[in-house]
Amino acid sequence: MHDSIIEDIQYSTDKNEVLIRIELCQWKQADYDESQPELQEGILFFTQVELFKIEPASFQINSNEILEMRLNNETKKLEFILTGVDDIGKVSIIANNIDWKEIN
Repeated sequence: MHDSIIEDIQYSTDKNEVLIRIELCQWKQADYDESQPELQEGILFFTQVELFKIEPASFQINSNEILEMRLNNETKKLEFILTGVDDIGKVSIIANNIDWKEIN
């Protein structure tokens, strides 16, 4: 996920889900095959969300580069560390299910 871009995040409290639209930078990944496109747009679907938090609260999601992605195996918390205009932000999610759908 490093160097990929989070274009948008939508959190639905009604449906208890988070949708993250990502431009995945495939060519920076260790398993990249040159026959694949360099970039791939897609959506990560998180359902049965137990925690969703953006820090700092004033952090704006708008084509933010992913600097790091962390997974805590004990708590199942997934964290995205992102670039911002003037700061660094963190998106934290705990969800029971996650799915990826490519956008062509």
